[in-house]
Amino acid sequence: MNISPEEIAEMKSKSDEMMIQHGKIHINFDKVFGKGVSSTVFKGHLIGPSPLHEQQKTVQTQKFVDCDVAVKVTNKFGQTEVEQLFKEIDAMKKMGYHENVMCMLGWALPGDTPCLVFEIAEKDLLHYVSEFRDAVAKVMPYQKFWDILRQIIQDKFLFIFLYDIEILGMQYIASKGLVHRDLAARNVLLFANSIAKISDFGLCCSIDESLTERSTLSLKLPIKWLSLESLIDRIFSEKSDVWSFGVLMYEVFTFGEIPYATMNNDELVMFLKSGARLELSNNMDVGLYEIMISCWREDLKERPTFVELEEKFHGYIDEALW
Repeated sequence: MNISPEEIAEMKSKSDEMMIQHGKIHINFDKVFGKGVSSTVFKGHLIGPSPLHEQQKTVQTQKFVDCDVAVKVTNKFGQTEVEQLFKEIDAMKKMGYHENVMCMLGWALPGDTPCLVFEIAEKDLLHYVSEFRDAVAKVMPYQKFWDILRQIIQDKFLFIFLYDIEILGMQYIASKGLVHRDLAARNVLLFANSIAKISDFGLCCSIDESLTERSTLSLKLPIKWLSLESLIDRIFSEKSDVWSFGVLMYEVFTFGEIPYATMNNDELVMFLKSGARLELSNNMDVGLYEIMISCWREDLKERPTFVELEEKFHGYIDEALW
């Protein structure tokens, strides 16, 4: 690690009720769940109750006691990474717990290596939809695709099994004054009973009173999922997350195709500035494509909020089902 003993001491001084005490987390560095540019996720085991459960004391968080966990460890660690880590911790603390957000169980400093601790998912949405790339149309679980998309955006959702479960996705994140900035199929994790959870808040930021946040950091942002105003002016808001959700829809109904696969960054900006957009895929009808296109309107005022997207999905799916 590129971090001094003084900086480690400062990090420990910032410890709070969400910090897992020394010796309570064990990491299996031989078991890798996934590896990205900035971090690696290992399997771990938590001894005793998680800080999240100690804070919430609910039936839903009871499972986060003496359990296997996913441990996210930063690959490179310097002052910039320290600041970014604490931004992510602060965002996760601000969100608390909900069934459709990948909540932080706690964070720790085992061996003076900062890490975040989460529950273990079965797979991510990108891998799930990619499994159907070569399947015949009649076996496509389109109803399940719709359900997952609705879980991502809604605050209330009528599940396919016709009982109500209260869930919060992107509406909840927006209501907390946060912008995800990395909403993509790879960052939606799937659990038992088709529960979808939005994950990876490493690029998450707060928004100011004007409901936008102008980024000045040279972060590695997901270019092909960014809105036009984010690409050109580094402006982020709920509406830029809505744009990303439209790209996520494209990923789902093309079974994991890379958006704008043949374009470099400059070509992508020119393409979008000209008014062109991703095309209707063979597996999506016009009604769904209209919802997708509405996410990519250049004027932010004309782009729907996540609340309005929920209404669009209600209307579309109710008509499709009945």
